[in-house]
Amino acid sequence: MLDFCHAHARTISRPWAAIRTNDSIVMKLDTTAAEQSMLPTADPSHDESHSRAQPCPQAEDDDSAAKYLYELSHDVILFLDRTGKILCINPCGIQLSGYSAEELRGANIFELLVLPEDHSSVRQMLQDAVKGKAREYQVRWRTNEGAIVHFDAASVPRLSANGEFLSTLCTLRDVTERKRAEEALRKSEEKYRDLIEISPDAIYVVDAQGICVLGNRAGAELAGIPQDELVGTPVTETYLPEELYLFQERIDKLKAEGTLRFERKFVRKNGEIVPVEVSLSAIRGAYFQAILRDISDRKRAEALFTGEKRLLEMIATGVAVKEILNALCLIIEEFRSGTLASVLLLNPDGLHLDCVAGPSLPKGWTQQMENLPIGPCAGSCGTAAYRRSQVIVSDIATNPLWDVPEHRAAALKHGLRASWSNPVLSSKGKVLGTFCMYYRERRTPTSQDLELIELATHLVRVAIERDRTKEALRASEQVVRGQVEALTYSLDVLATAPAPDKFLGQMLSTIARLLAAQSVILWLLDESNDSLVLRAWAEGTNSAKVDPEHPFIRNPASWKNDPGLQELFFSGAPVACEDIDHDPNISSALRDYLKSGGTKKFLRIPTLVGGRVRGFIGIRHGNRPPYRPEEIELAQALAHQAMLAIQLNEFAEQSRQAAILGERNRLARDIHDTLAQGFTGVIVQLEALEDAIACCRRKEANEHLQRASELARQSLNEARRSVHALRPQALEGGNFWDALKGLIKNTTAGTALHTTFSVRGKMRHLPLAWQENLLHIGQEALTNALKYAHPRNFETKLIFNTKELHLELRDDGDGFKVKERHDGFGLAGMRERVEQMGGKLNISSARGKGTEIVVILPYNLESVL
Repeated sequence: MLDFCHAHARTISRPWAAIRTNDSIVMKLDTTAAEQSMLPTADPSHDESHSRAQPCPQAEDDDSAAKYLYELSHDVILFLDRTGKILCINPCGIQLSGYSAEELRGANIFELLVLPEDHSSVRQMLQDAVKGKAREYQVRWRTNEGAIVHFDAASVPRLSANGEFLSTLCTLRDVTERKRAEEALRKSEEKYRDLIEISPDAIYVVDAQGICVLGNRAGAELAGIPQDELVGTPVTETYLPEELYLFQERIDKLKAEGTLRFERKFVRKNGEIVPVEVSLSAIRGAYFQAILRDISDRKRAEALFTGEKRLLEMIATGVAVKEILNALCLIIEEFRSGTLASVLLLNPDGLHLDCVAGPSLPKGWTQQMENLPIGPCAGSCGTAAYRRSQVIVSDIATNPLWDVPEHRAAALKHGLRASWSNPVLSSKGKVLGTFCMYYRERRTPTSQDLELIELATHLVRVAIERDRTKEALRASEQVVRGQVEALTYSLDVLATAPAPDKFLGQMLSTIARLLAAQSVILWLLDESNDSLVLRAWAEGTNSAKVDPEHPFIRNPASWKNDPGLQELFFSGAPVACEDIDHDPNISSALRDYLKSGGTKKFLRIPTLVGGRVRGFIGIRHGNRPPYRPEEIELAQALAHQAMLAIQLNEFAEQSRQAAILGERNRLARDIHDTLAQGFTGVIVQLEALEDAIACCRRKEANEHLQRASELARQSLNEARRSVHALRPQALEGGNFWDALKGLIKNTTAGTALHTTFSVRGKMRHLPLAWQENLLHIGQEALTNALKYAHPRNFETKLIFNTKELHLELRDDGDGFKVKERHDGFGLAGMRERVEQMGGKLNISSARGKGTEIVVILPYNLESVL
């Protein structure tokens, strides 16, 4: 190494040798300073801007120690002349530079190693050294391989005995990895700041004391303060006083779990309270990050959804439409502060609007609205109804649609300044009315306001149409009741024992009339030769038609070529053909025949006896809507009656005429008391089913359907038992009182009718005939109430006195005039049954005051045996 130094610096015999000047050791100072510079004294945060010149310290030196440090140091040690030429460099420096020792000897450090950007700082260091000053600085090398190496450096001058500059001793510590880490950290911090700055959510970094140390722009906007004031703000200032205790609880939980999510009320600088969703996560250094999202819109939407749900429940439960619409207005006013909502319905005259809801509007203004006819210039609501489109008026005082002097003046008088109206159109596009939102200041709707108007208008339409549908259903109920009454009439006719063919013709004519059919034909299967036999044919008023050109008449066995009939006889289920031209389940011969008569579609209803298909009823139609399930069900019920009639007539022909007449009378009465009344129960359940389906309550709809099926099966069982003269099925499991209660509850289940039952006195054993008669009387009273009276309450009371029994049946329905004529088996059947038991029947009723039926039976020998 000495040779190396001598070869390149003749004036330097030994770089670390002592030079005596004025009896002092000058080189000892330089060497010691060099040793000190080689020690890890550089501050990692030290940079070029903090470099400084300082005088050289003096210390004792030891040649062997200096040489040891020079050779083995992990820092670069080199000597430079005043121009930057390398005089001497240690092994560490040679290794880091990537050059050989020969390439480094005498090379200029500026040309070989130092980056151009650092030339000025290194030259300044050399100038300071020439002046005898030591210096700390930072410098970068470009190695032979092209890599950049960062150094923390220190330099001291070497002076001769007489104080002349000899060289500069430099020590350089490789800090490249640290610089890379610092740069990566800096970029990471910049990226983090950029990310949180562009986030739409408020983001804060908070220390362990709950003080904000970093926040983004959205965080400043949420807090309501400038962003530069955000740092240093305590988080507790954003808490409500009564919720302050939650802050520390959440911090403790965060420390335990690492992350936390919750909702809270955020208090802004101006005192405004904003609901927010908070996500907390712990980060290094006892800090935590808080992400806050303003959920005001979501909360308002939830409140609106709750209000919408409540309104739909009101609609579904049959609340009066006016009450529903007033509730809607209040919900809108609560949701959008400052709103005055109203609903107007089109008057039957088609020219005016009637205010049905507007709880917050002045009464004087609602009267003014009703007086103004709709038209092209009739304010907001009148114009919206006329145009059938939305009308937005942001300033009533200047808008030309309000150029009706008394109308504009009245609105301004009542403090109304803006009005947004939307027409309420039915599902068929007809104007039902308008929904309007008023404001007491000039105002233009936002997109959210327009969405709210559309939602409210939709709910108004649902409520109005539901109310009108309910009225239509009432009319439909009358039609269905008429169908049941027609069935009852047919049964009454049966009781008069007409000729079988005549009776069947009447039955088929009834089916044709109720279903508006072209013709109705009853075919029976002759099992002896497996062919079809025409039993009855009704077409219009002709109930005895026969067409010899019909394919089944020309060839009774040709039905086997019809896939649809094969399916019917196999499955026993009805078959509906909606399009004769394209239905593959029709034989070609039958298709041509039906088309020649103008038939477009038809129904085939199997006729069952003992669970076996005995034939079918064919019901033809021209152009008409698709068959509805209730139509098919009605056709099935009438088909069953037709088959029952055939059976009864067949049975009657095997007995004496007198017995036949009596049996028919009994059967007619029993069937009236079972099937007709059972059908009433079925209708009640189907009506409830329609309501459930309209309100999308699938589970409730299934329950009503199940009850209807049960009632239908019970009625069929009762019919079979009536045929065999057995006692009612309901009485097999107990006494008539339990049977009557069960029958009433089952019939009215799921309806709005409220039923009550009470017994007074000790229950007595009654004869079977009495039990059957009392059960049928109670069933008939309930049926009449449901069919005609529309009551809200039905009360059944049984009283056992010491001498007689009372059965009291009361309803609060429409009532009737007792003295008027009442056709049918209902009341007459009651009187007959009471007379058979030797009792009295009292009926009291009046229009609008309900009906009371009281059966009084005195105890006799039969009743006590």
